[in-house]
Amino acid sequence: MGGRYELTDQIGAGGMGQVFAGYDRHLERPIAVKLTRADLDADPQWTKRFLREARLMARLSHPGLPSIHDAGVEPGPPERPYLVMDFVQGATLDQLAEFRSELPVGVVAAIGAQVAAVLAAAHRKSIFHRDLKPSNVMLCPDGTVKVLDFGLAVLLDSDVSRLTSTGNTLGTPAYMAPEQINAEPVVAQTDLYSLGLVLYELLTGTQAITGSTHFLLWRKQIEMVPPAISTRRPDVPRDMAALVTDMLAKDPRQRPRDADIVHRTLVRHISALDELAQVREPTSPARMYAQATVSVPGYRTAATLLAPSMDVAFAGTRSPAEPTAHSIPDSGLERLRIADRHFDAGEFGTASELYRVLADELSEANGPYDEQAMYCHQRLAICQLRLGNPKVALNRLKRLHQQMSVRFGSQDPRVVELATQINDIRVR
Repeated sequence: MGGRYELTDQIGAGGMGQVFAGYDRHLERPIAVKLTRADLDADPQWTKRFLREARLMARLSHPGLPSIHDAGVEPGPPERPYLVMDFVQGATLDQLAEFRSELPVGVVAAIGAQVAAVLAAAHRKSIFHRDLKPSNVMLCPDGTVKVLDFGLAVLLDSDVSRLTSTGNTLGTPAYMAPEQINAEPVVAQTDLYSLGLVLYELLTGTQAITGSTHFLLWRKQIEMVPPAISTRRPDVPRDMAALVTDMLAKDPRQRPRDADIVHRTLVRHISALDELAQVREPTSPARMYAQATVSVPGYRTAATLLAPSMDVAFAGTRSPAEPTAHSIPDSGLERLRIADRHFDAGEFGTASELYRVLADELSEANGPYDEQAMYCHQRLAICQLRLGNPKVALNRLKRLHQQMSVRFGSQDPRVVELATQINDIRVR
């Protein structure tokens, strides 16, 4: 290709074209080259649109995406647009030995959170994947995840209409959202539906929606509600199971409002991917770099602590105050640290009792507007929510909001954020 790119083996194919492994002679490195289908050149504007959208994709930089290095047109006849991108080593999710079994919850959360982060970056630029499925998610040897084949994302509505009219299916029926099947506008929640199906499959070892023909799959995607995760996998945390249920809502307006929410819920349950046979480089430079960006808050120095989400699909919340040493005796500070350790370990019953006692002691000693007391009340509310008592948690958070309004002012960002999060909590 142009004397620069040498193509070797075909490594993938789909409705849009073929993907080849190759070699860049100028930079002396392996690459992957995607060639679009030869019959797509029937529209004289196709190549122009493809290259324009390829430039848009090239500006989408994210560690969970293969970088695009070049784009052009291979001379014909027929002429064929192509993309040159990173050659990614690893195994797609459907190639994992454990794919048809129940993967550990923490592993699924780690994979899903990485995919959600990629989708968040794409959606901010109004780029939607449209064909997210296990074969388009690759697990690399260092445990990082790459989302592959944004091929359908570069299509404009006119391209969708033309390709659909030729009898080609855009997307994969087993992972398509109802609105995509009905040829309705694709939105961010369309990708979240597909990701929900992938998470469901990784957790249960079975597809959520099955059918012997495309027609049956399409019909079931529109009408059928999959069995609840909890009935197939009782060990999945309640908020994570509820998140998957929300992602699979037939109406996109009932799904999580964005990929950030999905990421925030999943990231609370992640564990290392090292137990998977495909992860052979647990101390890779990529993981070292990522771990360095995650700070562990110090109890004496952190201005604000991040606490887990108060809603299974919609809210993340910040603690109203720092549990500093100057207002908590050493014994109380140690008990607070113990409570936080139980909280971080997901032991919400034990943590809630510790927070309750500390909140009462601090309120009695320092008054209702003590920052550390409010911190304990906020953590206690989250514990109650995670233990399945949303009404009790909501009432506590409303009282906390009143206290914070008096202490910090109604326009304080922490107060405004808490009010928003209270409104997002859904009492089932």
